[in-house]
Amino acid sequence: MSDLVLFNGVIVDGAHDKPVEKGYVWISDSGIKEVGSGDPQIPEAMRIDVRGGTILPGLIDCHVHLVWDGSPDPASMIRGLSEPRIALWAYRNAVKTLECGITTVRDLGSLGHTVLDVAHMVKTGTLAGPNIVSAGPALCMTGGHGHYMSHEVDGVEKLRAAARWVMREGADVVKVMASGGIYTEGEQVGSPQYTVEEMEAAVEEAHKRERHVAAHAEGLAGIRNALDAGVDTIEHGIFADEDCLRRMKGKGIPVIPTMAVMRRLATDARIPPFAQEKARPVTDAHIAMLRRAVKLGVMIATGTDAGSPCSPPDVYFEELEIMAEAGMAPMEVIRSSTSIGARAIRRPDLGTLESGKQADILVVAGNPLERLADIRNTRIVIVKGKLFRNTL
Repeated sequence: MSDLVLFNGVIVDGAHDKPVEKGYVWISDSGIKEVGSGDPQIPEAMRIDVRGGTILPGLIDCHVHLVWDGSPDPASMIRGLSEPRIALWAYRNAVKTLECGITTVRDLGSLGHTVLDVAHMVKTGTLAGPNIVSAGPALCMTGGHGHYMSHEVDGVEKLRAAARWVMREGADVVKVMASGGIYTEGEQVGSPQYTVEEMEAAVEEAHKRERHVAAHAEGLAGIRNALDAGVDTIEHGIFADEDCLRRMKGKGIPVIPTMAVMRRLATDARIPPFAQEKARPVTDAHIAMLRRAVKLGVMIATGTDAGSPCSPPDVYFEELEIMAEAGMAPMEVIRSSTSIGARAIRRPDLGTLESGKQADILVVAGNPLERLADIRNTRIVIVKGKLFRNTL
């Protein structure tokens, strides 16, 4: 494969606070060879003039469910299907995600081996798709949140064994359910589920294998328990108080708010009634938490819960708008969606446009630093150095 040079664009590299005017990115094989400004003359390289556009790292969604399609009740859509059919469905959703310029996703809950297998096929180059960091099935207590597509297990030693099992099967991250949630009938959002001791066992096993642990934690008690257990990311964090947020900041634990999906759960009339009734009372607390987190300087990584009810992959862009609404500047939003996202999911090879990094790159028309909505204007998507989409 010949080298590729993108040139004549504004570069927002995900690492620095100032953009580079008339910048170029030189891609060789699957990596970034050089980033600079001017018009480089590189023999035999394919050249693409991106005049009027902005070159960014590929976007990262730190919380998705690829087995779901974002329809009003996606759990019902796949109920009763075989794992191979669900895996094909998940791959279709992964491709749709990549079309949006989201080159990496962290899938935090799927049935059996469905997404684990898709992730493996993409990683080995058998299928073209976004980078997939996968938890496989989440771990939940018997009858707990998302039990219908999780590994139900109770007690410290069984949690330890379950964490070992899911990592053996290929999981990059262990997902634990620390509290109740919205899209599971018959439980309260704020109810604590796994105990500190149970989650500690999963954390210990994951860290032995240099894996990280993501905790679904919406209620305050569940968030406190997850932090006490030493988890690595807090998902949703709806009722996190100032003390919890300060603990996250002090320990460098990111919160992945998933704001847009909660708003849709609360307002879209197509949502199952039980979920809508639970979502409506929590939206004000959720945005208040995010605003407080922004003011306190908590690390915030972009995640959407894409695939959940009425939340297809492009819900990502609504999430960015809500982050700006909560007080984040456009550059902060972009870094949460690139370099901070890469840190949250433990992928140091991604998230910035720098020599030696994997060449996952997005080119958009316009400048999202001046108008954040321009980040929707996808023109070029490159993943692992290969052109996936080019509409210039």
